Amino acid sequence: MTRTFDLSLPEPERRRAALLLGPWRDLLYVPGPGFTSPIDAGIYSSSFVVIPADGPAVRVSSLVVPAFGGEICRLRLEALTSYRPENLGSFFEPSRRGKVYAMSADRRTSLARPPDGPGWSYDGGSLADRLADVRQVRLLREHVSGGVGDGTFSWMADRGLVLTGATDVESLFLALPADSENAALISPPGLYRALFDPAALPVPGASPTELLGYGDRESPFDVEIRLETLST
Repeated sequence: MTRTFDLSLPEPERRRAALLLGPWRDLLYVPGPGFTSPIDAGIYSSSFVVIPADGPAVRVSSLVVPAFGGEICRLRLEALTSYRPENLGSFFEPSRRGKVYAMSADRRTSLARPPDGPGWSYDGGSLADRLADVRQVRLLREHVSGGVGDGTFSWMADRGLVLTGATDVESLFLALPADSENAALISPPGLYRALFDPAALPVPGASPTELLGYGDRESPFDVEIRLETLST
């Protein structure tokens, strides 16, 4: 009998996810290399900080663990009691781009400078109209199983949050199975709508398996996605 590896949100993080329901004062990000995708517009990879109108700031990132010959991951939500907003960029006020740090010429100190590399910061319009008033938060959980005989495997992981704003526009936080702790913000969802909308048109090369980052795995397996609406 195959045991399922459980990578669901612990209860404190689940409560933090539910508390993202309601008004936000800002959504911040850590600028730097790899922030934007060279292929897909509207996908941003970073560690994010949600500033609710009421309550502590919440850091959104990925927790990645090795399992079954690869990496699996879940979203991670941590309460922040202190942070330096001047170092972070803002999706609500795009002119606030934060700072990055580089070593001085003598490599004895670090120097702060604007994130002026290509794709190091957000250069689109304000996302306040989409995320300043979150009306619904849905948890996206993946169930994966595969293998035969002694090589069977199974896991479940809370991979993302689907956020619906006051104008019914949706955005997605998605954990990434990569070496870094970065998560992805995908707004608008684009091809990733297939992860949570049964009516989304299928696109070759963009199945849920591929969108979740498992397209290169050699062993065949099944992926099922379940959604749960969270409430406070």
